[in-house]
Formats: sequence, C-alpha cells, structure tokens
Amino acid sequence: MKNSPADQRITIIRRASWRGIIGNALLALLKIIVGLLSGSMAVIADGIDSATDIVTSLITLLTSAIISEPPDKEHPWGHARAEAIATKALSFFIFFAGAQLLITAVQSLISDAQREMPGKWALLATGVSIVMKLLLALDKYNAGRKTKSSMLVADAQNMRNDIFLSLAVFIGLGGTYYFKMPVIDSITGLLLSLWILKSAYSLFMETSTELMDSVSDQSVYCTVFKAATETEGVLNPHRARIRKLNMLYDIDLDIEVSGSLSLTAAHSIAVQVEENIKKALPDAIFDIMVHVEPEGNVESEEQYGLTPNDVNVDENADIDVDVDEEGK
Repeated sequence: MKNSPADQRITIIRRASWRGIIGNALLALLKIIVGLLSGSMAVIADGIDSATDIVTSLITLLTSAIISEPPDKEHPWGHARAEAIATKALSFFIFFAGAQLLITAVQSLISDAQREMPGKWALLATGVSIVMKLLLALDKYNAGRKTKSSMLVADAQNMRNDIFLSLAVFIGLGGTYYFKMPVIDSITGLLLSLWILKSAYSLFMETSTELMDSVSDQSVYCTVFKAATETEGVLNPHRARIRKLNMLYDIDLDIEVSGSLSLTAAHSIAVQVEENIKKALPDAIFDIMVHVEPEGNVESEEQYGLTPNDVNVDENADIDVDVDEEGK
C-alpha cells in the first residue's frame, strides 16, 4: 500500500532527524574523548555543543509525536505548544552546560598549573567535525526544503553555526601550535562557552514570544490587513490579534460592514476575508476568527488589538481606512 504524501513527509523528517542524532552523537563522542586525551578545552567545548544538538534533535523527534495530534476537547487549540514548551526546557539545559564550561575555562585560565600543548589529534578531530557538520547541515537543509519543514531548515541553520564554532576551534588550535602558547586554547574554550550561553538565551527568548501569544514577525499583520481591505464590502479592519501555534497562525480580526446588509451577506463577506487571508498566508493558518460589526460601531470596553496604524504597512498594501476616536 502506497503511503500518503503526509506519511512520506513524516518519514523524511524522522529519517533526517535520526541521521542528525547519530551524526552528532558520533561527533560529540569523538571530540570529548579527543579533547580529554589531548587536554584541549576548546575541543571539549565543541564536543559539548554537539552533545546539545543530540538533545535538541531528540526532543524535536519525541515532541513531533505530540504536536501531530489533532485538537480534542481538552486541547481545542491542538498540541502545537508542546514544541515551544520542550524547547524552553532545552534552553535551560544548554545554559547550564555553557555555564559549567565557562567555570571550567575560567578556572583553567587563573590556575597556576602548567598547561599542556593539545595533541595533533585535537586538530584532526576538529577538521573531521567541520566536514561532518557540513554534510549534516546540507542533509537537514535539503530534507527541510523537500518537506517544507521550517523545523528542519532551522536545525540546518543551527548546524551551520556549529561549523563556524568548529572553525573557531580549528583556528584556536592552529594559533596554539604556531605561538606555542597553550593559553590560547583555554581562551578559545572561554569564548565558545559564551557563545553557548548566548545560544541558550536566544532560544529562551524565541520561545517566550510564542508562549506569550505573540509573533516576532510583525509584517504578518500587514498581510492580514491588506487581505481584509482588498475584500469587497470590508470597512475599517481593526482589533487584530495574532498568535503563533508552532508554525501556524491563529488570527482574530474585527471588520465593519454596511449596517444595511443582511446577516447572510455580512457572513459571506467575513468568509471571503478568511479565504483571502489564507491565500495570502498559504499553509500557515491554524484558524481565523472574523468578527463583523456595523459601520461606525464603537465598543469602549473592547480588549486591545492592533490597527493598520499600529504596524508599518507596506506601501503596496493600499490600505486606506478611517480610524475612529476609540482607536479602532
């Protein structure tokens, strides 16, 4: 029996994830062992970074089983937030790994103990890491493009950053050999620990945006207002509120229509607004709720929402609406 396109997509994503897990596991094991044997703080740091990539891929793989579940009566908005919650927890793991590395690197720098020159195996392990990371990044990117999976594309970008980390280690080791100063390796380890801490902070803040029912890309509001305004019969789109559920948008929007229209006609306009928004944001919509009001309606107790004046509307959007005194 031939698998459906959806099943094929899941298969590709899971296989790419497993290749990433196995590849990063081998790299982490190689670099940590070689780093310990050669006394290279920088190589150990690079190995820890690869180990965090294993956990990232594992959490994504396990969480994918949860987020693929459809909405139910306990979770009417579905299970997409599971990924953001899992990623939030992961950011703490990465932070503490980076903090431990930072402490170790600082202790190494201030210690009076004589430092050893890292062995040649450290340089070789780092070179192997760069090549393997490049192959893993290309694999994830190609799979992400094929399945239109932003998760895999993001993971590929993360591995691309790891390539730069390994290059930094390679340069640090080269400098250590050239200047015969082992302290350069410890300094490189210190700098990499700061990079890991920064990555943890960025990950923490990125998931905070979704968990606080917001979106980082404000241009989506411009797209929604443009799609609504281009719908015949729509007046004054306002009180837009958009939140992200994993890679999908949940959109609330108020519009005004002529008060002389019948309920059926007003409903048809609202349906057309939904269709136009879906066309403007293909494969990116979880749900759209359009609230219809008669022209000139004012409700002082309405909760906060954005208007076209609150966002930088693209000049090509051709939005020309009147905003009433209530800020609608």
